[in-house]
Amino acid sequence: MSSREEGFSIVEAIIAMFLLMVLALAVLPLIAGATRASVTNTDLVAANTFANSELAAIKTGFSADLATSSRCSDLSAKSTPAGSGRSDPAGSGLTAVIAVGACPGTADAYPATIPVTVSVRDASGARLTTLPTLILVVDP
Repeated sequence: MSSREEGFSIVEAIIAMFLLMVLALAVLPLIAGATRASVTNTDLVAANTFANSELAAIKTGFSADLATSSRCSDLSAKSTPAGSGRSDPAGSGLTAVIAVGACPGTADAYPATIPVTVSVRDASGARLTTLPTLILVVDP
């Protein structure tokens, strides 16, 4: 072979391909992890949006104004029965469970704040998010 020949030899091409393969193998787990994180984040955003919409629907009927009549019994009726939940109308397969705290037993305990918690689970039953809040009620 003369020293004036230009271009790459087959050995140089094989070494370059090997180096590219090693780099691709190093980047592949990063791409897979990013894809997995993106799917998880999408599920969490959907769960938080669903939970917020459920809380907003409850808060709409219970004003923070003491002059507005809001009954603790009406708030308790918003609670979902044990073992069931409200399905997401968007068809995401998510289910919201609404838990309402106990109402005060005496009329002189009013106005009172009642804890309300919305927990969202996926189709497998895994809890994705829980949003707590307090709702002001004026009457028993």
